[in-house]
Amino acid sequence: MAFMYQVSTLQALAKGDFYSNATIAELLQHGDIGLGTFAAVDGEMVVLDGVCYRAKADGTVEIAAADAATPFASVTYLKKELAFDLGRIADMSGLLAKLDEACKALGENNIYACRIDGRFAEVYARSEMKQHSEPYKTFAKVLETDQREFEFKNVSGSLVCVYFPQYMDGLNVAGWHVHFISDDRTMGGHVFNCSLEEGKAYMGKTEGFSFLIPQTSFFQKLTLTDVSKEEIESVEKAGNK
Repeated sequence: MAFMYQVSTLQALAKGDFYSNATIAELLQHGDIGLGTFAAVDGEMVVLDGVCYRAKADGTVEIAAADAATPFASVTYLKKELAFDLGRIADMSGLLAKLDEACKALGENNIYACRIDGRFAEVYARSEMKQHSEPYKTFAKVLETDQREFEFKNVSGSLVCVYFPQYMDGLNVAGWHVHFISDDRTMGGHVFNCSLEEGKAYMGKTEGFSFLIPQTSFFQKLTLTDVSKEEIESVEKAGNK
């Protein structure tokens, strides 16, 4: 059975919990596809084919060390229950509409993982600079000052897409959360928008949800019920385009 395994909650990340909650080696025991970030929000995480990559603040990519740590991540084993071809799609909203159609066919209250391999006219993405000062700022404040945005043009690569249903909003982003990595594994990041020339999607649902509750004193003292919808959405949707 494939479960979505998650380290911590999006509410905690939004409130500045950027501390080490699991190593990459521990995370990869639970899945071969997924996304997240690294301790001190030192870049965006892309897990694909069982390898964990760090998309750095300049948009370049490196393989994450096994002893590197994550404060927040979601991984699963991809079950290719549904595969479908994708033609030219102008923007992210059009792409997500296609994925939403597949969700409705399989059941909107499941958790899904999807990879899309294709050729992209453009990918508009971001990553973040590592935070050095504690206590950490909220994630929204980090994005105001230390987010870096970039555009990749005429590139082949993969989108790693994770879907959580509306009733899990806060634990993760309700709806789709999407990261990108190029075929040559040199470029990547959190995706705001993209233009697809052609591609193929592989999508599967999970049978459950497994959750690591951080045992750090910082997490245990957090009040997580007062995180606003705007703070949650800032993790996903910050950007200028």
